[in-house]
Amino acid sequence: MNGPARTVGWAMAFAVAGCGGSVTGARRAAATPEPPPRPLATVAVPPVALPPVAAPPRPATKPCPDDMVDVGVACIDRYEAPNEPGKMPFALQTAWDGESWCEDRGKRLCTEGEWVRACEGPDGRKYPYGDAHEDGVCNDNRTWISVRWDLLARWPSPVAVDEARRLFQGETSGARAGCVSAEGVHDLTGNVAEWVRRAEAPPRPGYEHVLKGCYWAGCYHEPHPNCVFRNSAHPGTFRTYEAGFRCCRDRG
Repeated sequence: MNGPARTVGWAMAFAVAGCGGSVTGARRAAATPEPPPRPLATVAVPPVALPPVAAPPRPATKPCPDDMVDVGVACIDRYEAPNEPGKMPFALQTAWDGESWCEDRGKRLCTEGEWVRACEGPDGRKYPYGDAHEDGVCNDNRTWISVRWDLLARWPSPVAVDEARRLFQGETSGARAGCVSAEGVHDLTGNVAEWVRRAEAPPRPGYEHVLKGCYWAGCYHEPHPNCVFRNSAHPGTFRTYEAGFRCCRDRG
């Protein structure tokens, strides 16, 4: 090829090869992988001591429910059963009536020691309100009324109920504001007598309970109702017009 034709051929070859040379060289350059990026420089940061996270405070738990008083050795009802201020206390009750009623409410009859501790308070008072008897502070100086025991023995007949109603001289729970222990237990002496569990072993079967607090007409052979007097003459099955109870339970 001579002349212009040869000049055109050389131009085409140059265009295909490009400035870098042959086609084979261009392909080889494209297949070469790029080097990996250089890692960024890091700076070591010392750990920061964080304050410990305090556990949320646990709600305070009371050893006794609101309708009871903590007397150190046990929880005791504030009032005679049914343990409601302004209500008449139960009467004509046996000790076993009290055991059953308290058990149905997750409680039990008080022991004699628990009852005495509630009455004496932390200072060991002779009466729930102090060391000297005061007339009229508690309902404990009513005139005794002669009893028709033959009618009461027919309980629960209407004649027995009527006789008990005739004899009843109790007052609503909490009616006498001064008749309260140092820790807030009401009507421990006077009003109705209260069945409790005897402190020592019973002298014979059936006498596992005694009566505490006397009642509205005082005590048998005792000048005034006080914290230590007890009536232990009757079995727990004895149903008398002046007897009620209150409940206790363990603390916590």
